[in-house]
Amino acid sequence: MTPVYGALADEHGLAASHRALLAAVPRGARVLDVGCASGHLAAALIAERGCSVLGIERDEAAAGEARSRGVEVDIRDVERDGLDAGGFDAVVFGDVLEHLRDPVAVLRAARGAPLAVVSVPNVAHWTARRALLRGRFPREEHGLFDRTHLHFFTRATAHALARDAGFSVVEERFAPAPLPLESRLPALRGLREPLVRRAPELLALQTVLSLQPVEARP
Repeated sequence: MTPVYGALADEHGLAASHRALLAAVPRGARVLDVGCASGHLAAALIAERGCSVLGIERDEAAAGEARSRGVEVDIRDVERDGLDAGGFDAVVFGDVLEHLRDPVAVLRAARGAPLAVVSVPNVAHWTARRALLRGRFPREEHGLFDRTHLHFFTRATAHALARDAGFSVVEERFAPAPLPLESRLPALRGLREPLVRRAPELLALQTVLSLQPVEARP
């Protein structure tokens, strides 16, 4: 979560994808929150799920904000310094992997824990498709076209990422977003979640995966 996302969380609360991450983490779990940023998600894991959380964050200012929210933080760049998931019940990657040079390697390092929970934006969302149909690939401060994204995922490539890192998908959730024409037809809002479940490739803003490591074959 970049400073922009931290400001959005301050103003609007956690995003739908982070609510999905919360629901995927077992109550009372020992959690490693990779890329905890300003600590909004970690603080919610502690307050709402009764978890103990260690955050990892490479930005010292963001780490300071997380600590002000009661989160223990280790300042570290996981791509440079590595990741040790031993002793944790779950490793959380909340909108982090798309910002990394080698997301497969970092996710693979989480195999030391029995559960990894990942959220990634869905670049096949209808709003992104609309932009491409108009011949645009904007670079923005946040969202699907965040200028700091190094990788772009669809539902299918999110599953491929998990497989390549040595995980199997055991549960899948989707973060909803406004439907086409919803601003003109507010009644559509009541259909948002069932339609997202029916057509996640088109309508889910983010994919949230619960992963278990696959045992290596002898």
